[in-house]
Amino acid sequence: MAAKKIADTSDTNSNENQVEQPSAASASFEDFIAAQLQQQEKESRQTDNVDTAKRDNFIARAKAESERMNREIEKSQQKRDRLYAELGAARLSEWRNEHSAEVLTAQQAALVEQSYQQG
Repeated sequence: MAAKKIADTSDTNSNENQVEQPSAASASFEDFIAAQLQQQEKESRQTDNVDTAKRDNFIARAKAESERMNREIEKSQQKRDRLYAELGAARLSEWRNEHSAEVLTAQQAALVEQSYQQG
């Protein structure tokens, strides 16, 4: 009888246990995390003993740190764009190659070049 009850609850919860994917329009990291948290909260309400205030505080700090890092990345890209505009791509590439030759291995230098080609 207990097995039947478990089977019945797993059938009714099967739709709730499916991972909800954010739509293509809102496919940011924060949206993904929020969707995952909502899913986990649904699944753990009855079986988990996690302090929700601590979890919410942790999530808020993690999201704030993610947003801070995104701002730092944006700021770094803006600085790089200003340097390219001021000094030119050829001069910066020459300096980067000179630095790479002095301090990096060939593999590291290739990775640096690859990152600049993507950016």
